[in-house]
Amino acid sequence: MRTFICSSLVIAMFVGSISCNNTSGKKPGATEYSENSAEKASHIIEYTNLIVDMSNKHNSYLEDVANNTTKLEEALKHPNDKFRFITINRPFSSPEFQKWNQKVKIDEPVKELSSKDQQFFKDSIAKYKGLFETMKATNNRMHEYITAEDYKDDKGAKGYLIIDTLRNQIAELYTLKSAIIRKVEVVADESEQIILKDSPLKDYIIAMKKDMASVRSFIDLLGSEEKYAGIEAKAKAQYDLLEKAQAEHAQINIDNAKKANEDHSFNTFYDDFHKLLLNARKRMRDAAEKGHFESYDLESLDSDYDSLVRDYNNFNS
Repeated sequence: MRTFICSSLVIAMFVGSISCNNTSGKKPGATEYSENSAEKASHIIEYTNLIVDMSNKHNSYLEDVANNTTKLEEALKHPNDKFRFITINRPFSSPEFQKWNQKVKIDEPVKELSSKDQQFFKDSIAKYKGLFETMKATNNRMHEYITAEDYKDDKGAKGYLIIDTLRNQIAELYTLKSAIIRKVEVVADESEQIILKDSPLKDYIIAMKKDMASVRSFIDLLGSEEKYAGIEAKAKAQYDLLEKAQAEHAQINIDNAKKANEDHSFNTFYDDFHKLLLNARKRMRDAAEKGHFESYDLESLDSDYDSLVRDYNNFNS
């Protein structure tokens, strides 16, 4: 199972449609959040960052659980091979902590959001958190099943049911999380534009955001077809654009970043971007030879992408 996204900071500019007879009081071309004050925009970003943080914290856990279902499915075919079961380790999910003085809470969308968006986040976050806890409980049942070696009694029947349940729950979580993050991208991007308007770091942030969006799209493309031949030409074209962007953006003048003591984080981002490209080239060559991408190929690139997200967050910390 693959992560779809690890940050709210992906370019997804929302263009609202405005009537010719504008009676809303907004400037022509203005959208729902584009005329907010910097203070209101900051509150929205503070809230959406909580969602992104939750999503990022859950990514590795979801991947580990998904990988364990594959391991269990294979182990059930060899019930007498204890080693296969021993290697299925229970993944750790860190508890959700809230700072004692934290005013913004993920369950309570900020009032600066429209009433429609407040309701969307309130309902979607509640549903997501509930489903995540249900999935964790199912995963715990899987490990109890393995620990008790119940597969020796039922010939794996319950194990296969747990596997199917977990996979369905994880797929539903990813679908719901993707919908939430898409909304975050729309809301947060306009707010970020307001905050960045006069920032000396604007050029760096816009470049990194654009590159993360392009990398995410590229990785998703690689996993979109079972046969690599069906997307090979498009993948190579996107790779070439990524290579060009990395070379250009890595050469951006970093004087302003130095003044803010962020030049190291900026350089690290583009060093890791270069490493991702090297890894991608190798994986694409292997896929061309085998005819398809292996799950571990995509997971490796996902891991590289997560490094970019961490680098970006370090730049903005």
